[in-house]
Amino acid sequence: MKSITNDILSEYFNEAAVAVFIITPEHEVIFWNKACEILTGVPSDEMLKTRNQWQPFYTEHRPCLVDIVIDGTYARLPELYKKFARSKLSAEGITAEGWYERLGEEKRYMIFDAVPVHNAAGEIVAAIETLHDSTELKQLELKKEKMIARLHQHLSKKMPLKGFVSICASCKDIRNKDGVWTAIDEYLAKKTELQFSHGICPKCTKKLYPDFFDIREFKDIPTKHSRRT
Repeated sequence: MKSITNDILSEYFNEAAVAVFIITPEHEVIFWNKACEILTGVPSDEMLKTRNQWQPFYTEHRPCLVDIVIDGTYARLPELYKKFARSKLSAEGITAEGWYERLGEEKRYMIFDAVPVHNAAGEIVAAIETLHDSTELKQLELKKEKMIARLHQHLSKKMPLKGFVSICASCKDIRNKDGVWTAIDEYLAKKTELQFSHGICPKCTKKLYPDFFDIREFKDIPTKHSRRT
């Protein structure tokens, strides 16, 4: 890769916050920035001019995304990655993600993006891979999924109110599976975590205590005597 010097690479990528490494068409590492050193725990002088870019990530030799981009072996993606897709950054680029048990001595959830670099003739002269540590976001996502699952489980156990029940058309008592008629508030209290307090609504007050209700209706109407005063 004679057209891109290490000085140029260092100028543009070495201080980048995102971990970046670059390989040649011969799969030789020509750049390994500081963020990549910190993330993987492997210094650049141990990685440059080697084909060992796979070692920080895998226990056995296998291609990284940049190797697939260089060789065009996209058909191997399902074999090598559980989750992958075409990159949103480049029509020829690819992205993949997954858990890595001991990356830099830590368990991390990584997102990788790899894109080719072409010369003026359209030939691939290098491939760049960026590494994004998304562990915290993934842990939050998993925590949210667990909370939702627990909520569904809780509701399915505490509120089994699916199907049909027999309810009295008059008093609204409910007949349980043993044939016993139960007040609706008692039935719901057993099936859910609802708690009931009792009172009488205005409609029922008027029906049950008509004399009291009539007195209450008229007590605030002014009399002829009160109007004169």
